[in-house]
Amino acid sequence: MEQYSAPLTPEQQSHNKSSVTAMVLGIVSLVVTWFPIVGLVLAIVGLTMSRSNRKFAEAHGFKENSMNTAGYVTSVVGLIAGIVTILVTIAVVVIGVAAAAGIWQYVILPEIM
Repeated sequence: MEQYSAPLTPEQQSHNKSSVTAMVLGIVSLVVTWFPIVGLVLAIVGLTMSRSNRKFAEAHGFKENSMNTAGYVTSVVGLIAGIVTILVTIAVVVIGVAAAAGIWQYVILPEIM
């Protein structure tokens, strides 16, 4: 038995395409989170798209799309992962510079004095 479904309106088709785009951006932001700026930008774009899709669905009386929810969740997780990655990168650089400065202090100063 086949279940009958009404054809989608152009607004619903547009909403579905935007939901898929938001989901893909969220997933890609998680995959490329080790490139901090790229992952962060993709997460922000995915998050804004999924939020605008939610508002669009509410305004037109559509049911919330599960792909849009997945895009929202993955974008939030990608945003958090991007922020953590940037903070870890900054910490590693600061520790590396401090370690290098300490090493140079012990290597160069005894020869000068």
